[in-house]
Formats: sequence, C-alpha cells, structure tokens
Amino acid sequence: MVNTRFSLINGHHQSSLHAFGGRTNPRSNGKYCMHRLDEVIRARVTKTELQVSDEEAELQRLLEENNRLRKAMADAALKLEPEKRKKFAEEYQQIAASATQLGLDVDQQLLKEASHESAPGHGQSQPVQAPQPPQADVSLSASIPASDVRIPGSRRGGLAVPPPAPSSFSPVASPPSPPISSLNLEDPPRLSPGSLGVSASASSTQAGPSSLDEIDSKGYLLDILNLSVDLDPDDDDDQAVSVPESSSGQVTRSAAQVSTSLSSDPSVMHKKQEKETPVKKPSVRAVTEILSEREAARKMVTSHVPDEVVANKHHWMVVLVPERPVAGEELVIYFNRNASDVLRGRPSINMLYGFNKWELKSEGCDRLNLSPSSISRNQGSDFWSCRIKVPLESYELNFVFNDGENAYENNTGKDFTFPVQGGISYDDWIDSAGDRAAKAAAIKAAAEKAAAEETERQRQEALLQQEKEKAQKKAADVKNGYEGLQKNGVSIMHVGSDPAKPVLWKVSPAEPVAGTKAKLLYNRTASPLSKLQIPQDQTLNLRYGCNGWQKPVVVQMQHDAIQAEDAEWWMAELDVPFEAAAINFVINYFEHYDNNNRQDHKIMIQLPKDYTLDSWAQALEERFFQDFHEERKEAEEEAKRKEAARKAERRKAQALVREVERRKVRHVLYTEPAVVTAGEEVTVYYNPRDTSLNGRQRIFIQGGWNRWSHPRPFGPLEMEAPAAGGSHFKAVVKVPLDAYKMDFVFSDVEGGDGTYDSRGGYDYHLPVENSLVPEPGLYIAHIAVEMAPIAKVGGLGDVVTALGRAVQDQGHKVEVLLPKYQFFNSSPVLAGQLKYETEFDWGGTRVYVTTGVVEGLRVFFIEPRNGFFDTPTVYGRYDDEVRFDFFCKAALEFLLRTNRQPDILHCHDWSTAHVAKTYWDDYHPYGLWNPKVVFTIHNLNYGKRKISEAAYYCQRFTTVSPTYAYETGGNPTISSQTHKFLGIRNGIDPELWDPENNQWLPTSFTAQNVVEGKAAARKALRERIGLGGWGDKFIVGVVSRLTGQKGVPLIKHAAFRTVERGGQFVLLGSAPDPKVQAEFDQLARSYNGDVARFCFKYDEPLSHLIYAACDMIVVPSMFEPCGLTQMIAMRYGAVPVVRHTGGLKDTVFDVDFDKARAAWDVYGSSDWQRDGLDATNGFAFEGTDPGSLDYALNRAIDAWYNDRAWFQTLQKRVMEQDWSWNRPALDYIELYHASRKA
Repeated sequence: MVNTRFSLINGHHQSSLHAFGGRTNPRSNGKYCMHRLDEVIRARVTKTELQVSDEEAELQRLLEENNRLRKAMADAALKLEPEKRKKFAEEYQQIAASATQLGLDVDQQLLKEASHESAPGHGQSQPVQAPQPPQADVSLSASIPASDVRIPGSRRGGLAVPPPAPSSFSPVASPPSPPISSLNLEDPPRLSPGSLGVSASASSTQAGPSSLDEIDSKGYLLDILNLSVDLDPDDDDDQAVSVPESSSGQVTRSAAQVSTSLSSDPSVMHKKQEKETPVKKPSVRAVTEILSEREAARKMVTSHVPDEVVANKHHWMVVLVPERPVAGEELVIYFNRNASDVLRGRPSINMLYGFNKWELKSEGCDRLNLSPSSISRNQGSDFWSCRIKVPLESYELNFVFNDGENAYENNTGKDFTFPVQGGISYDDWIDSAGDRAAKAAAIKAAAEKAAAEETERQRQEALLQQEKEKAQKKAADVKNGYEGLQKNGVSIMHVGSDPAKPVLWKVSPAEPVAGTKAKLLYNRTASPLSKLQIPQDQTLNLRYGCNGWQKPVVVQMQHDAIQAEDAEWWMAELDVPFEAAAINFVINYFEHYDNNNRQDHKIMIQLPKDYTLDSWAQALEERFFQDFHEERKEAEEEAKRKEAARKAERRKAQALVREVERRKVRHVLYTEPAVVTAGEEVTVYYNPRDTSLNGRQRIFIQGGWNRWSHPRPFGPLEMEAPAAGGSHFKAVVKVPLDAYKMDFVFSDVEGGDGTYDSRGGYDYHLPVENSLVPEPGLYIAHIAVEMAPIAKVGGLGDVVTALGRAVQDQGHKVEVLLPKYQFFNSSPVLAGQLKYETEFDWGGTRVYVTTGVVEGLRVFFIEPRNGFFDTPTVYGRYDDEVRFDFFCKAALEFLLRTNRQPDILHCHDWSTAHVAKTYWDDYHPYGLWNPKVVFTIHNLNYGKRKISEAAYYCQRFTTVSPTYAYETGGNPTISSQTHKFLGIRNGIDPELWDPENNQWLPTSFTAQNVVEGKAAARKALRERIGLGGWGDKFIVGVVSRLTGQKGVPLIKHAAFRTVERGGQFVLLGSAPDPKVQAEFDQLARSYNGDVARFCFKYDEPLSHLIYAACDMIVVPSMFEPCGLTQMIAMRYGAVPVVRHTGGLKDTVFDVDFDKARAAWDVYGSSDWQRDGLDATNGFAFEGTDPGSLDYALNRAIDAWYNDRAWFQTLQKRVMEQDWSWNRPALDYIELYHASRKA
C-alpha cells in the first residue's frame, strides 16, 4: 500500500498553514477588519470591468448621462394621458412630502412638470436640470448617504437587489475587459425603477433582474454611483453620516450598518439597528483603489516575464503572480518541482485547489494539470505553472499538489494557504455561512427530488413494459392452450358420467358464454354430500375459478325453488369472466368436499359473441394489461398508505422518546422553551447539585452549534445564580438561524483550568428545530458475520439489521459488509438481485465483491476464492477465527480500494473485533483516514481475547443493555477501558414483528382488539401443532435455544407448573448439546399432546404464531445481555415472565414492585402516583431455583384466573409500549458523534 499522506520538509513560501481539506473555520477574536459596505461596492463595481483613470471626469460624465435620462423621463411623463399623469403626480407628491419631512431636497422642477395639466397641442417637455453633487437622484426623493448601498433583502426605490451571484471562473485566462472608450455609453442603460422616478409602491411589482449577472455594466454602474451613493470627488476621507428613518418608521439599513452591528456573539447577531447609527462614507478613492488593484493584477498576469518573476527565488517552492491573489482576477501559480522531495522527478503535476478553508470550490473545477514553464533551469529549479481565476467571494486561497496518483505535496500536512486581497472578509464569509448552507441544502434537495422523480419515471416505464409483456404472454397462453383448457369440460354432469344415472349438476344456459352470467344447479342427493345433515340456516359453498383456478371466488349456494321428490337442488349464480375458456369448481360443507374424486368439476365456456379465437386473444391482451396495471397501482397505493401510517407512528414515538429524555434530565438541565428553535432566544437552566460542579457558587456555560462545527461559538457566559430557595442557574442564548444542534458544557471558571461538567465526555447536545440547514448525515459501515434474515444465528444478526434500518431512517447512510457464505446461493431474499461490484487480488487470493439490498440496507458481500466461506453455516468450522480475521481485513481492503471513507466502522462481537486493531495498524496510516471505530459486545462469554483487543483500539464500545454493562464492567477483559464503555439496550424492528401486518397470523390485530386477535391465534396454533382445543385454556410459551445460559432446568419446571395449573405449554427451539436434547425429548414424550407440545426446530412463521397465541412467555435466563424474546412477546400482547438479569431487567417491570422504576424509564415520571401512571408490563423473579420461578409464574396465572379483565388490560398495555429502536438509535447516533470527537 502507498501512503497518500506525504509531508514536505523543505521549501519556502509566504503562506499561512492550514490542514488539507479542513472544514472548521477559525474563530474570530476581533471586530470586522473592513466595513461590509466597502466590500459590497468593491464586489459590484468590479463587475463593470471599467478602467477609471480620472475619477472627477468619470463622475461628471455619469451625472451628465443621468441628466439626459431625466429629460427622457420628463418627456415620457408629459406624454401620459391626463388621468395617468395625475396619478403619477399624486404618487410623486407623497414621496416628496415624506422626503421633505426628513429634511431632504426634492427636484421641484420634475414635480412641477409632472403636475402640469395637459393642453391642446402641448407635447414639448421643458428641460430638466440635473442636480449636482452632493445631491442624489431625485428618483429617491432624498439625498442618500454614501454608505447606503443596497444589500440582499433590502429595498430602495422599489427595487429588490438580489445577493451577488456566485462567481464563475475558469482555470484559463479570459479576455481582458475593454477600456472605457470601447463601451457604447449611448446605449440605453438598464436602470432600476427608482432611477426613473417610479414610486416605491409601483416599482415593487415590476419584474427586475434575477441576479447581478443580468444587469449590464453601464446600467449597474449608474445604479450604484448615481442612485445609491453620493460620491464627492473632492472628499477623499471617510466621514460619519447619519441614516435617516424611512417613511415606514423603520431604519433603512446599509451594508455598513449591518457590518458594524454584528458581533461574534450570536446573542446579538440579529438585533435591529438603533436610529441615527453613525456609519462610514466611502470615498471615490476607495472605489478607485479597488479598480487599481484589479488593473495592476491584470497587467501583471498578462505582461510579466516568468524568468524575472522567479529571479533570486529559484529555491522557493511556490511563486505567485501577483504575489498576493486579487479577488475577481486571474492568478498564475509557479510550482518548483525540484524543491519538493515528494514530487521531484514525477512526470505529472496536478494542483487541487479551493478557497476559504476549502469551503468555496471553483465552479465545475477544483483540480488542474500543471504544465512545464519556460523558466530557465540553469539554477536548479524546475518550475511548472497554471492559471486560475480568484472568486470575488474569497478571502483565502488553499491548494496542494500531487502526481495524479498517491503522492502529495501538502506543505507538511498544512496545505498552501495565501490571503486574498480585495475579496470578502473572513467575518462576512462566516456571517453568510447560514445562507450558503441553506442554498446548498435547497439545491441538494431539489437535485435529489429530481433524481428521485426521474428514477420513479423510469421505474414506472419499466413496470408498464413488464405489464404489457406479461399480458401478451398470458393472452398467448390462453389462446394456445384453449383446447386443453376446455378438455373434459361439460355443461351437464351425470353421476359417474353415466347418462343413465341421475344428473349431478347442470348449468343454464346450456352453453355458457365468456363475459356473461350463468346459473349452476347442484343435486346434493346424488352427490358425496348426500348423507350430511345440513341445518336450515346453513348452506353449501361453491368454490370456483376459471382456466385452472384463476380468479377464485366463493359463493354461498341457496335451495332452488323447484325441488323434485328424489332430488335436493341447490343453486348459485356465476359471473363468467371474459377470459374464461372453462370454469373449475368444487362444492363443500365445512371440511366435506365434492371435488369429483380429486379431479374437480369443469364447465365448458364458449367464446363471446362475434369473437374469433384471434380477436378474443387480442381483447384479452388489453384486459390483462389493465388488470395487471390496476392491481399494481392498488398495491402501490396501499403500500404508500401503510408507509405513511408507519412514518406517522414513528414520528409520534420519536417525539415521545425526546420528551421522556427531557423529563429525565430536568432535575439537572432544562430549557425554556422546551424545544430550542433557530433564530430565537433560549434560556438554559442548570442545577449542579448532582454533577461534578456541586456546591459551586459561580457557574459558566460555553458552547457552540452544529456539533461544535459552527464558526460562532458562545460564551463563556456567567449564569445567573438561582433565587433564594431555587436550584437552577440560568443563562439566555440567541440561537443562530443555521443551527441544527446546540452544544455546551458547564464549568466553575470562565476559562482555563477548572472543573467542567461535560456529561462524562459526551457534552450536552440539544436538537434545534427550524434550522435553515439540515444536519448532515453520518456514513456508518457495519462489519459483521451475521445479518437477519439471511444469516441469522442469534441476536447479533437482528441488531445489525434493525439498528442499521433505524439509524438510516434518521437520515444517515448505512451499509453492511458481510461474508458471502455458500448458503446464500439458495437464499430466496438474495435470489436474482446480487450485482457485481468489484474484485481485487489480496491476501494470496482473488476477492470478489457483490452487492444487494437486504431489508432496505445496502450490503456488500466479500467472497474470497480461497474457500473460507464455502460453508453451509455461519459458525462451526475448525478455523472460524482465521476465517473471520481474514474477512475483517478484506472488508477494510474493499473500503480502501473503492475510496470509501465511512465516518464510523461498527464491528460486532469477537467475530469482527479484529477490525479495530487492523484498521489503526494497517489502514488508517495508508489512505483509509476518516473512520473511527465503534465496537459492540453482544455476549462477553465468547472470544474474550479478541474483545479485549477491540476494547483497547476502538473509540467507543457498547454492550446491549445498561444492566449488562453494569454486570460486566468489572470483568478483567474490559475493566481497563470502561471510561469509553456504555450500555445501550437493543430494540426490535416493529415492522418485522407486526401483528397488524403479518402473513403468518390468522387475523391481524392491534392493542385495541388484542383479546379477539389472540383468541384467533390460539385457535390457529392449536390446530397447527395438535394441542387440544377444548376449554380455551391459557397458553404459556418458550421460544429459545436450549442452553445453560437460557435456564434449562427452569424451562422444564415452567412446563410442569403450567400443566399442573391447568394450562397448555408450547416450546420452540433446540439444544446444540445432544445430552440436553435427549432430556427434552424424554420430557416431550411424558406429556399428553393435548396439553404440551415441543417443536425442536427453527421455524420463523411458527414463532410469530406462538408469540401471538401465548398469554405468557417465560424467559428464565441465567444471564441475558439483552434478550429480544420478551420485547417481541410484548409486541404481540404476550405477558413476559422473566428472571431479572441483564436486558430483561431493563425492559420488564414487575406489576407488583416496579411501578416507580417503570414510570421513570417509560415516561420519565418521578412520581407515578402523582401522575397516575402504571407502566409495569410483566412478572419477574431474581433467584435461580424453581421456587423463584413459581413466585412470578403463579402470580401471572392467578391474575389470568381471578381477574381476566385486568389481565387483558395488561396485555393491551404491553402492546402499546415502544420497544423499538427509536430510543436506542438516538443513543447510538450520539455515540457515533462522540466517537468522531475521540
């Protein structure tokens, strides 16, 4: 592998040093170094590309041009019809009156001419005298101070000036701007409505230019210099002026006012300006200096002699022309290849460049190929060169060089950085970050929407084509198989097909026609159903379909009105489908069938009237197409409805999770309002009593925004001490408009050494609503050897899938890397969808990578051709550790070779623990530089050496429940790393375990109809596995592997106690230990099948039915890291009976002694009695003996017998609780972000 991060030891330049690709802006410690007004004028005036050499002459010429325009305006006004001229005069007088009240001069001559009544023959306008400096354009009815250049969002004279458009520049030189003499100033300039004397109310409705690029040079210069700025050619010094209050009563804000009013403290970022705020008035000299700088830079670029430029600089690595980049102009960069130890002698030199800490990219280009320059090499130098355009919006240039492959010259890892002259200031760039981010987010969202719409359009086209092809094939099959479909079809059937015997059935008409109705008469007396006693209120069922049982229908038959003495006739009406060549049918009464000795009955159907076989097939093709299309559309609409309902349910659950978390920390921290909103103030309340700051008299808060990435932090702020009897300190902070996360810590010092409360190193983070920008998503790559449902052995596989889906639903990118086992070749989930991704030689073999989507997650399958994963199972080979270590490295190699840079590598258990060490040792130094590692322990009993290694190398590691973390924290395997150890309980995927949408249940149900739903499930389970159905007894279930961990002796005792108390017992699972399996085989033989059934197998559909049918589920584990069984059981309304250990204690709250703990954990309530809450959900015990189990199980059975209504309420309550990944996913996301900081 080649190290892509080389460093430079020698070389000379004048750059400041910053990290390549860095996105964190430095924090400003001072005030603005330049007024925003100066920059706005500079950015806009430079667009004209005029070369002004004589400022007084140019100003005079522009004023004369404006005079001619005024004359044209007066002429136009006098040509108006009387009514229109009268209206114009009234509007003008209103503006003039407001201006006069403010003490401003008004062009009375234009007012007089505009107010003059029209006379016959009058058509010649009077000359209009243009005002002389320092008066401004009469169109504004006032003398506007020089600083009042319009800024984005402000209005002047009715014209809304848009923000400056992004500068578009190219790495090659564009032609220089023409001199002033080459511009035709006699062309009608494009002026703002205000420059023509139009009133604000009128002009505000007119369409103006959408961007500055649409305003021509002359018109724009006039707009800036004549209408908005009062330039005095004799005044070279800045002078303070006042901004008058506008006629609306609000202060008209200038760019300079905005600049001077802003502060690095967000608490004052959005304050309104005070009246009469003094501002600076720029001089003509300031404008001229800007133009002069640009002109000088332009001349240097076009006329410099390369050998003269590098004279006495042959030992330099970088030389710029001009020496300091100028905004809006081109720049020539010379790179001395011989001064670089990294790139010396390389055949190709590229430059990667950007601006403003790499945030601003060149439009469409941020990489250039350098060419050898003409500079002499006599003094040992070897200069290569390129030319770029510096954007107006830049304050800094950043670049590095490379050879087009993996060797970089990046100034010893600090990049080449040069300040830009005449561009935007750093502070203004930071202040506009929110707008830029919002625009970028909007552009991205629009692009994603357009891409999604295009993808959907293509999908719909493909589906339509598939439906057409499917309809063609089906119609052709019917046509070609027409005779076969009709074979043995009749319109009347005699018993035994003997015409001499009685009629069994007949149809009317005798020759039924496709697309019409027909009546079937059935003689039960002559049928196999003749001996059945059918009550008067019950009927026979006719089950029929066409062309081999397509479009099946069930119809209840009726007694025919005409009955013969020796026959009992039943009748039913059939709707004969248009595509029918034959009707297939049977008759049944419950489980008794007349199916023509398993041959089924068949009625021959004739072609529709006036149709031939060919024309009928053509008509069928169109009908089939419509059927397929409508079926698909209905299915899609139903899917959309369900997905919308699921999303609404998720949002509701997630909102509850956040509300509960706020309640839980309220004794330490809360805010007013409770939901932090962008652009608003928030008051933070903090009680240090239960923190490291307990007892401190002074508390400071300091923080930032957007995971500490925002350039405008706040604080340290001293918090206001609580009033007498109070407990919470408080501070008020203003939230920036572009904040999506509020981050902060507390301390007892204003800065430096002291005591800090950083929430155990995780910091305090609060979500911010209504941000201008969305929070960027993380990229998480799970590296695992299990994944449900395609490679599930235990809970690990469930977690990889469900956690990945839950985090992805929160807007993050999640991918899974998995070995490609041999048994995947027969997986129905993967059938037909795996696609080739890449291949490479590594580890002494060829490695192939394919990809597919599993449960909505992108999965990459690593398949080495050394046979490591040509196995029928996940585990069980003699070399599992060797195989999985190889997989860990191959997965990282795939990420490196495909240029993927995840934010997080999430590895699981001992099987992929090796990812942590090998990443930091073998991949992080050599190109896979971005990820941090998170490791999850699913069971500490296996692979302790590997787990210990991963705990040392990862940035954060977790286990699957808080209680299990407490129980294992002192284990020597991980005890030295517990400072980065956290317990986060697992969840279940509510869409995979959903009793409302479940194909394996006899009926769907929710918490609202749990009693009826579980009754139907009990009936179906008894029928399926052979349990007795008499007396609807309670059912106790166990779904578990039969191992020592799972409490084998207690499982046996649960079966005994259940049957002994009059219930039924069902077990699904098997024992890997033959001795244990033999014990359970004997136990199964000892019970009557009516009361207990043991299913020793893995059966996913049956597990769903058992959860839905059982009234209680027993989980008597000796230890349980988390456990999913109890949470799945509650999802289906089965009450859990568990031993309180690990995750079982974190999820099951005993109905008799856990009310306070349940209310706190489920609802964040500190007083369940005060709040009237009961969140308990099961029965628990703590011992390991049968008597302890009896204590919990007997209480559950007693409740079922003695208070059935209460027990059913408990079943409803457990169904309503949220044990999904909503809360754990948020915990993992915070953990991922903390890992990024580590």
